[in-house]
Amino acid sequence: MTNQELRELVNPVFNTAKSCLQLDAAAGDEDSQRLCEALGFESFGAQMAKKPIPKELHEQVKRMAPAYMILVESRFQAMNRLIENMQDRQIVDLPCGYTARGIRFSRQKRMYFGFDLPAAIDEVRPAVEKIIGKNESISYHAVDATNYESLNAAFSEKNSNLLVTTEGLLMYFSQSELEEVFSNIHRLLQIYGGSWVTTDRAYFLHDKDVVAASLNNDSQLTALFDAITGRAASTASESSFNDNVFFDPDDEKVRAFIKKMGFDLHEICMADYLPDEIASIKGNPDADSAVRDVFKNMFFWELRLSEKTAAKPADTHLPFEVVSSVKDGTFEASVQGRMDTITAPELLKKFQEAGNGIKTIHVDVSRMVYVSSADLRVLLIMYKSLEDKQNFALTGVNDEVQEILRTSGFDQFLLK
Repeated sequence: MTNQELRELVNPVFNTAKSCLQLDAAAGDEDSQRLCEALGFESFGAQMAKKPIPKELHEQVKRMAPAYMILVESRFQAMNRLIENMQDRQIVDLPCGYTARGIRFSRQKRMYFGFDLPAAIDEVRPAVEKIIGKNESISYHAVDATNYESLNAAFSEKNSNLLVTTEGLLMYFSQSELEEVFSNIHRLLQIYGGSWVTTDRAYFLHDKDVVAASLNNDSQLTALFDAITGRAASTASESSFNDNVFFDPDDEKVRAFIKKMGFDLHEICMADYLPDEIASIKGNPDADSAVRDVFKNMFFWELRLSEKTAAKPADTHLPFEVVSSVKDGTFEASVQGRMDTITAPELLKKFQEAGNGIKTIHVDVSRMVYVSSADLRVLLIMYKSLEDKQNFALTGVNDEVQEILRTSGFDQFLLK
């Protein structure tokens, strides 16, 4: 198995990023069309044609496609226009996925950092270079948002006044991971300055309203859209969505959390940054007007450092290391440091290199200081490989790791 395949197996939320690029291309964004071609992605229409959709749903799915497109196009284009309005800022796109944003801002000679998981970065970096050539203002970096060192490694003393953007990221995290992400971005802004803008809360609160407006309030189609997209997202991530305080229906809880994490919240109306023409609903003025009315109640959330914020202490985590051995059908491994999306493939690689015939698995995590809920998938893959699941043992589990196991539900499999 290649390193790319290992990475996608550890965290397979890549079809979502791919479909976003395809939809932006289908909506007429020329940079997205060029990037789709460079990546070898087929068109959104061609991909949908291959889906095993029941005949009785064909017409409904055909009518729903523009609703999905408007969600993706509006977020992408509104964020682009907001970034263009902040001309003195260095852009940190987290996660960048397969977006063509870097291509767009290369023409403006803006400093652009594309951050994402290794599997996405290894594909998008050469594809963008194929289109625009070498460009010193654009760089792509493999990161895990819960891993501060991976984020900070991209910057130097010459960087300042960052504009960190997140679109469709925060819903993937457990509560403890969300706090890690907030803390990490806070530390970056303390060092380099700037602020953080996210669309995640706006779309959580109003995506159904946008869909309903674009579908002329057809309740049956809206319900079907919600069921299909929710099921697809859950399947892609193999985890619960929106399972943290940022997506609590109680707005005051969210605002209190943001304040506790050392940020002041500022709202920017998204309707002011929509393009003059929304390609996805071109030719349907009633739907266009209805969608724009919804966006008048949607806001970018810009998070700026609170003046009362204390400096964050430096991390003292042990470096990641996996030591493993195989003897008489028993695979033994000792994991040290943080196991996140950057490091987890190493454990999976060691396990797969052990070959077939493994009957027993012992993993010592006494020196593992952190594991992300997404990367517990590696341990679950190992667990499921055994014919007799009683022969899996995870030892040395500290309180922090045990809490992550419990809140993610993995304790019922991995702990005895």
